[in-house]
Amino acid sequence: MHPLVKKIQLTLPANTSQICVALSGGLDSRVLFELARQLAEHQPNLQLRAIHIHHQLSQFADDWAAFSQTICDAAQVPLSIYKVDTQSFATASLEDRARRARYQVFEQELQNDEVLLQGHHQDDQVETLLLRLLRGAGTLGLASIPLQRPLGKGLILRPLLNTPRAELLKFAQAADLKWVEDDSNFEVDFDRNYLRLEILPLLQKRFANTNPNLARVTQLAAESQQLNQDLAQLDLANCQLTEHSLSLEKFLKLADYRQVNLLRYWLRARSLTLPGYKIWQELTKLYSAAKDTQPIICWDKGTEQVEARRFQNQLFIAPSQYFQPLAKDWHANWDGKTPLNTPVGRINFQLVNQQEDNPEPSFRLQARQGGETLRQAKRGQRDVKRLLQELHLPPWQRNQLIFIWQNKTLVAVDKYLVAEDWQIIN
Repeated sequence: MHPLVKKIQLTLPANTSQICVALSGGLDSRVLFELARQLAEHQPNLQLRAIHIHHQLSQFADDWAAFSQTICDAAQVPLSIYKVDTQSFATASLEDRARRARYQVFEQELQNDEVLLQGHHQDDQVETLLLRLLRGAGTLGLASIPLQRPLGKGLILRPLLNTPRAELLKFAQAADLKWVEDDSNFEVDFDRNYLRLEILPLLQKRFANTNPNLARVTQLAAESQQLNQDLAQLDLANCQLTEHSLSLEKFLKLADYRQVNLLRYWLRARSLTLPGYKIWQELTKLYSAAKDTQPIICWDKGTEQVEARRFQNQLFIAPSQYFQPLAKDWHANWDGKTPLNTPVGRINFQLVNQQEDNPEPSFRLQARQGGETLRQAKRGQRDVKRLLQELHLPPWQRNQLIFIWQNKTLVAVDKYLVAEDWQIIN
């Protein structure tokens, strides 16, 4: 078994039974495909297939797809070819649009516990590190390309990440492999190509160990990032109140760098867009504002919008939809006992009258209109507005509550308020 084949075998998670190669037809993926094919020969129970992404960006794209089909047919390996539309992604960078398009396919295509192999190598890692250094990245960015990460139902794995491209070229030449060259790889208008063709050769001429040393920086950054994540998890466990809120009292006791570290981790854990530099400064003002204020900060990327709000001694950060009121014209009928899905969640409680034997009550549900009153035991008729203020619910949550009526009498406000003679049973 060739050492590179052995490297893939040792990198695969235990009990892997399905692997899929991301096959572009270029040198890296062509070598990876051959290595995976040889591994499958040694392990007959290992199922192998390939995916080719047709980006429709080059005049040679059809030729690359046909080439990939030819080598898969020769190896009797199934190939799926997907044409993608990069224009559907609202980002300025063509490279980023192409990346988003193919990863969308990968995520949808991966089967349960299947491992997608990608041909990234050490040279790719070094280029990524330099790009992120020049963009002012932190430790997460400097960790560059991860060896593996979950995606969809499966896992992405880059078994050649610590292998120099020269070693892949040597293998391809010895095995008499054919591959295609992407003409765009030689256009220095692209930042990555400029670094590869213009900058890295100068560094390598002066510093012989440029690539392995820079690759080691990514490993050290990954270790530092893991420490940051471990610390953020501890801080989050201490500060978190709900999925979308933190205790400001505990949060503000943390050092500034731990506050930022915690927020970054918390946002990423919920797949929320991180704010830009200026928004970070505004966030500092928000959670340091007076307790009786209710500031709001919004940021977005594409169609996703995130909001940060402060209420009393809590910091809320969530998608904008989380804060939206229940539409005033919304209404529904309910029997008082059957679970019911609503635009603001699921009703899982029962509502019963303690004084009347009414086996089949009928209720009308609707949004808050304003001016409602509710008769409470020993308190009489009270304004709902005042009662909700006494509960210390955030303003947006008060406008998401479901008002439950029987005929023209308000008998409950969600699970928080119940009228005299009525009972909520969870």
